[in-house]
Amino acid sequence: MNLRTLAVFVIGLAAASAVPAQGLRAQANIPFSFVVSGKTLPAGEYNVRRGTSPDTMIIRGVKHGEGAFTAFVPTTVPSARQGTARLVFHRYGNQYFLSEVWTRGGQGEQIPPTRLERELIAQGNNPNHFVVVALR
Repeated sequence: MNLRTLAVFVIGLAAASAVPAQGLRAQANIPFSFVVSGKTLPAGEYNVRRGTSPDTMIIRGVKHGEGAFTAFVPTTVPSARQGTARLVFHRYGNQYFLSEVWTRGGQGEQIPPTRLERELIAQGNNPNHFVVVALR
């Protein structure tokens, strides 16, 4: 890599990190532990925001600082439910898996199932949807 290419890369990286993530920035009080990207996070208050890369999201605990970084698939919702910003979890017994994040405008992100969730489904378990308090 020549010096000019390296300089362009460093300037681009610096510019990208200086620009705040666009779109989703919200908080939610999640009253149970849950799994996202294969990591179990404890119950508590969480900040939810878009990551710096396209189609990524960061979820971090407000008080305990634990968090996860996940990829998602953008989706939309019929206009009848557009006004509700929310987190949707799949529940299997007492295990919760973050499944979807929705904004007030009806834009949503579906989070791919983890390996454990896919195993539960393969064993014939059907998820129950559980909607947490609205994002604020």
